[in-house]
Amino acid sequence: MPNTGPEPASSPPVEVAIGLIRDNQGRVLVTRRRDAQHLAGLWEFPGGKVESGESPTVALQRELDEELGVGVDSAVQCLTVEHDYGECAVRLHVFRVTAWSGAPRGREAQPMEWRAPLDLDPADFPAANRPMLNVLRLPERYLITPSPDDAAQAAAIAGQVTQALRAGQADMVQVRAQDLGRVDYCDFLAAITGPADALGIPVLANAPPDWLADFPRVGLHLPERRWRELDARPASGGWVAASVHDRAGLERAAALGLDFVVLGPVQATATHPGAEALGWGRFADWVRGAALPVYALGGMSVVSLPRARAAGAQGIAAIRGLLD
Repeated sequence: MPNTGPEPASSPPVEVAIGLIRDNQGRVLVTRRRDAQHLAGLWEFPGGKVESGESPTVALQRELDEELGVGVDSAVQCLTVEHDYGECAVRLHVFRVTAWSGAPRGREAQPMEWRAPLDLDPADFPAANRPMLNVLRLPERYLITPSPDDAAQAAAIAGQVTQALRAGQADMVQVRAQDLGRVDYCDFLAAITGPADALGIPVLANAPPDWLADFPRVGLHLPERRWRELDARPASGGWVAASVHDRAGLERAAALGLDFVVLGPVQATATHPGAEALGWGRFADWVRGAALPVYALGGMSVVSLPRARAAGAQGIAAIRGLLD
């Protein structure tokens, strides 16, 4: 006869601490799971289970010493990723290891390699690792263009942006122009993507996706009014990001499978005079629990970058703070 009793309680996720360790050449340390392990043969970032009564930070220090002989001198949590593999669920506390000591070696006979982030194939890693790959590949400085009023102003701003990119002031750019129509916007976008492509700098368009047929490699930046209408990640040949303002927005962006978010305002800013500033404490708390990389927005400039990184952010997003 059918079972009419209560459903068995699901097991809590396995808590895991993971460290992203880079050398002075920018390569990241990866290890391969052994044959007897779950997800055997896949590459992963080093770490291990958080023991009962142990904090993720302490677990990271213990695991990296046990597995690799590495001492963690400083680390900041930048992600919390939950994933259900069916046979088990995990909650991954991901740390960017900012200072470490020792000569890494596979103390448990696990294969180990240093790899350039761009050489890492997502298919070689567990599914839950995708946000970590984005942390390693995304840059630190995300320039947002001023929004022009007309085509003449757009041409002048495109010149300013190009000059800033050539001077190395930013590593990625969002083209924002809510007052331009489709033709003028596409001209503005083209004036920026040409120089940016030559420099290898990613461009994201803050515009309706159907305007971008002639820009197959340009990513998408979604303002709140656009991502709220979505049920799934939109198609794009580049990065897909969103602007969010609270924890609910962070969770929704992760559920949509987006690559990163911009969160703010962290500090008071003249462009959003009525918006409540999050402050660095609340920002850092939200970043620790986020399942995707987060950029700090609001009153940011290059001098804000160390503070943002110390709070777990991927980097900073700014208009004048990166353009002037």
